[in-house]
Amino acid sequence: MKSVLLNKLTLALLALSLSATPAPPTFAGVSLNTIDPVSHANESGAQLIVTGPIACTAGERVTLHVTVTQRSTGAVAEGRTRFTCTGTLQQWEVWVVTHNKVTFAVGAATAVALARTTAQGTATDAHQWLVDVQVTT
Repeated sequence: MKSVLLNKLTLALLALSLSATPAPPTFAGVSLNTIDPVSHANESGAQLIVTGPIACTAGERVTLHVTVTQRSTGAVAEGRTRFTCTGTLQQWEVWVVTHNKVTFAVGAATAVALARTTAQGTATDAHQWLVDVQVTT
């Protein structure tokens, strides 16, 4: 009888402590993101189109910076875009342009994206991600 009462008391205390635990904070900004695995180069290899999906808090503005590097050629390209988040999954596209006339070749490369969201001019999130991509023509 004592052990049953002790078990009930333990369960009651556990339930009380769990109900007093605060909920995790709500989080504004980027909630889902990646970079599509294929980036398309223009004929000269000096520009790439990089795309991917992103989900972020509705109404927030996002600035997306993208850098692509290719070790086999030494090519580096950068670009950016800005848009308003819809609150649902949406597709983005960035044209990145090479530096120093070094161009991309068909093959493996690495893309890095940095998204910064703002609401009424105040930063709400900064999130960076990296994906291996294939450059095609």
